[in-house]
Amino acid sequence: MDRKTLALLLATFLTAVASADYHYWTEEESGWSTGLRQNINASLEITGSAIGEGTYSRYTEMNLNQVRMRERISASEGTLDSQERISLWADDTAEIESTLVKHPGNQNYQFRLNETWPVHLNASRSMDYQGRRISDREFFGNNFDWLGAGFLYTTDLVKDRQVSMDLNNTWFYAVINDTTDGILDDRFSPNKTIDYHLRSRSTGLADLRFKETRREETVREGWERYLGSFSIDRRIRLSTWFTPPPGGNETEEGTEFLGCCPELLPVAGGSVDGSARSAGASDSDSKAAGDG
Repeated sequence: MDRKTLALLLATFLTAVASADYHYWTEEESGWSTGLRQNINASLEITGSAIGEGTYSRYTEMNLNQVRMRERISASEGTLDSQERISLWADDTAEIESTLVKHPGNQNYQFRLNETWPVHLNASRSMDYQGRRISDREFFGNNFDWLGAGFLYTTDLVKDRQVSMDLNNTWFYAVINDTTDGILDDRFSPNKTIDYHLRSRSTGLADLRFKETRREETVREGWERYLGSFSIDRRIRLSTWFTPPPGGNETEEGTEFLGCCPELLPVAGGSVDGSARSAGASDSDSKAAGDG
């Protein structure tokens, strides 16, 4: 029997979009540093669609100042209908603001740095696959917060996903003793948002995972696993804002967590048409949900 075969391979790399510079700020006596930072002024726009019969593979990797997108897809013989749009924008034109203030009555100095180099990433993809087997994993991260989804050993997958990520600015804050050169306080406070919406219907294994942090410590994390035939509709929003008052520590102005879907919290249940299991996720970056 004659069969028309369409084999697709899509790889997206950001390295060709624009040249980037890397830098870090440091205080020599104490050794305090912001770590390596990337300043880049760039934009990227990808749109497209594919329809056909055959095998399919996909590799996507993006990372700008820890605003990350990662996809790994491998599909055996089957039919595929896919559409997508990716929009990326980064700006480094704003001057970095820094202050150094001595605390009265002691030898402690407070150093604050505000890096206003915004990054915006918006990605949407819809896909309809039927065939022998497909594995579809995706991961989205924004400065220690991350989430992802994985569909493994799936024979029938209909998926519609939208994600928007913003890094608005980043505060670095340190208190250093001038006598001992000891670092008394060290904080990294990015103002960031991840807004993720997934609608899917699948037959096979499906994983959903998320992790939220404050000052590099985990405050919320969760994991859901579905085995069988399920329809899933989930929205996850992680948002953190810090505003340092003049001469003081930063204050947490607000955080919005899972605005529309409290059922994603790690408790039993939460399935659409069957049972599900939720548990604490491991600290590794979501191997089952996008870490190729």
